[in-house]
Amino acid sequence: MRNRLDPGTTCGAAILLLLVSMALLAPLVAPADPLSVNLSERNIPPFSAYHILGTDHLGRDLFSQALWGARASLFVGIVSACLASAFGSIWGALSALLGGRLDMIMMRFVDGMLAIPSIVLILLFQSLVSTPTLVNDLPQWLAQILQVSDYSFGYLPIVVVIVIISATSWLEAARLTRAQVLSIMSEDFILAANATGLSRTQMLFKHLLPNAKNIIAAETTLLVSDAVLMEAGLGFLGLGLGPDTPSWGHMLGTAQAGLVEGNWWSASVPGILIAALVLSVNLIGQKTIRTRSHRVAAQPSL
Repeated sequence: MRNRLDPGTTCGAAILLLLVSMALLAPLVAPADPLSVNLSERNIPPFSAYHILGTDHLGRDLFSQALWGARASLFVGIVSACLASAFGSIWGALSALLGGRLDMIMMRFVDGMLAIPSIVLILLFQSLVSTPTLVNDLPQWLAQILQVSDYSFGYLPIVVVIVIISATSWLEAARLTRAQVLSIMSEDFILAANATGLSRTQMLFKHLLPNAKNIIAAETTLLVSDAVLMEAGLGFLGLGLGPDTPSWGHMLGTAQAGLVEGNWWSASVPGILIAALVLSVNLIGQKTIRTRSHRVAAQPSL
């Protein structure tokens, strides 16, 4: 009975597995090119003979866009969440380890950034590291790696979006990790490690961060859903991955033109997929948090 599967976690894992399968199988399952325009098949409703989810106002197959969009949205969400969690965790743990005035300065910086609405930070970073501006400043070797050319931005928009989302998402991870590390630092094994003369770097990476891994894992899980929502928001505003990369956010942005013509399904398909991903990730993340809380509560007081 103790190891009984939680229904919410099982449901979340099943939904997430389905979405990941969509992303992995997109090249094999997608019936059409997601960017192929066919004006003779505009605004076809769902469950038609050749378009199971219908088409948008440009005649592009929505099922193909949903499959290929899953690859971009999940990739951006997972990579951004991992980078943000890694940087935020190191920042928070280092702040707790240093203590004193440095701790105060580092956390007041975090508090100041948190006071600014996230959309403002995102738009600010977008203006500073916009894709067209960076193209002219890229070294030749980096432009070749990102496949940037005179007629294509290559992978540069994806890198820019990941950097923007990561740079605005690490703040909560820093606060949570700092609180957890402060609790860990009062444990006996940390006092014993200090007595052996470990450096701060060794203390940080050998003892503090490994023992805070549960809260870091939970925060990373929840950051995935936040990152996907941010990517969708940027795509909706036309600042996302660009027209050459199908994503759920880009689908939402282009669906606006179809809504005027009564094409409600173009917006519903990516909206449902984004909602399903956020729901699944939050169900899994909440289970991780509850498990961590139960473990802490079960520990005997010293």
